[in-house]
Amino acid sequence: MLVGKLDTKNRTSVVSLDFKELDNGIVCHMLDKNYGISTRSGLYCAPSAHKTLGTFPNGTVRFSFVYFNTEKEIDYIIDCVKNIWINK
Repeated sequence: MLVGKLDTKNRTSVVSLDFKELDNGIVCHMLDKNYGISTRSGLYCAPSAHKTLGTFPNGTVRFSFVYFNTEKEIDYIIDCVKNIWINK
């Protein structure tokens, strides 16, 4: 589940996903070890915000994109996330 606004016009380049049925910490580890994708998981020192968003106590997996990420890299990340979700 994408956490936050769905409208990309007013979003930053940080994307948080909640894998709900999976442990977000394990997903973060899998992305790193199996696919070479660095992410962070947790509450990011904002437990009250996560309570408001409904992602407490497990937090989210956070992806931070920058201007030099390519479309190919983003497609790779999407494919890896799909693969983890399908094979849960």
